[in-house]
Amino acid sequence: MKLSIIMVYQVLILLIRFTKFFQESRCKMVELAKKRLEENIKKNLRYLRLVFNDFFVLALIFLFGGFMYWYAQNLPKIPANLWFYKPLLAIVFTISLVPGELVTLLRKADLQFLFVKDSEMAAYLKKLKGYSLVLPFIILTLVIGIAFPFAGIKLGIQLGGYSIIAILLYLLKAVYLQLEYLSLSFQYHYSKVLFYLIAFLGIYASLFDFSASAALLIALIGFAIYIFKQKLDSFDWSKAYEKERIRQNRVFIFYSMFTDVAEKAVVIKRRKYLDFLLNFQKTKSANQFLLQRNLLRNPDYISLLVRMTAFAVLLSLVITDTNMLLILSALVTFLTAYQLLPIKNLYQRHIMYHVMPIKKDNTREVKSVITWALLLQVIVIAIVWIIIFKIKVIALLNAAILLLFMLMITNLYLPIKLKKKR
Repeated sequence: MKLSIIMVYQVLILLIRFTKFFQESRCKMVELAKKRLEENIKKNLRYLRLVFNDFFVLALIFLFGGFMYWYAQNLPKIPANLWFYKPLLAIVFTISLVPGELVTLLRKADLQFLFVKDSEMAAYLKKLKGYSLVLPFIILTLVIGIAFPFAGIKLGIQLGGYSIIAILLYLLKAVYLQLEYLSLSFQYHYSKVLFYLIAFLGIYASLFDFSASAALLIALIGFAIYIFKQKLDSFDWSKAYEKERIRQNRVFIFYSMFTDVAEKAVVIKRRKYLDFLLNFQKTKSANQFLLQRNLLRNPDYISLLVRMTAFAVLLSLVITDTNMLLILSALVTFLTAYQLLPIKNLYQRHIMYHVMPIKKDNTREVKSVITWALLLQVIVIAIVWIIIFKIKVIALLNAAILLLFMLMITNLYLPIKLKKKR
């Protein structure tokens, strides 16, 4: 009897110690999440200060103000209740659900040092799930606010019905992040395409009738209650780390458009749809083929070329003064050439490049590749001008002037800059 009492006492002591250890370990994971979240916010704020500088903020204010002025001026002129308004608005709302993914802030070392903490990952991710909703909710609020006048005036949707649609959108994003959270285990899997397809159909149906939107909201609330009650078991560390690595790299790619980002990983990716452009250069020199191949497959250079070209196209859609448009497009072309100059030293740090029987002075090839890139840019801009101005003489004349300016850059400016970079 005495022995059994002692054994029960020892078992109770072990249970108390285990409970205390579990609570302390859980608190440590929560503290780890808080610490990493604070570090992540500081790092993002450091980059955001560089991205949203005074000039960029002023530009955004003017662009947003100009857009809202155009929106207010042209909204009364748009005919009401056309058949494509509802599917178009549903597509816009569905696209607004895409930005924002689950933030886990996992690191590669966690795969070894936190591998035994599966049961405590729910506590670690609890605060991070709330943080993950901040950016998506801001974007949704902007889209919902901007679309409200159009939905009310042109579709006749009342404030009550629109409020239900807004709640539906917020809840859909919360459910999506919860599905992402559950998919970090081995048991749960979901399809992004299927989710957005169902979301689009639900949003589209809710635009027709108040009772339909209310019924969909009730059904979504029930599904959300079921989803949020699910537990995260058997944590898939490799999958979670890979998703976080991809998410962080996307953020760094956005920052790299405005400043240098040391943390960004450069991933060379083959784009098969651009291979036909390389085929034109197979008979050229090896240097030119290598440089052109890198231009099309290195995300730093191809994104730069696409970004600057898209900016020139956006200017063409916004600015009506042809002289100002020509000056700004010429400036964009010059800045594109200037930012492509580092491609000259792209292979200088590769040992195999110096071993191969290739001429090391690649100045002529660099000039040829940048000329080729600028020519593509000018062709796209010229096509947009011809479409916008309906093949007027001024559009053709400006396109010819822009082409001449591009040739001056490549034949006068580039040789001087490339000699200095030797």
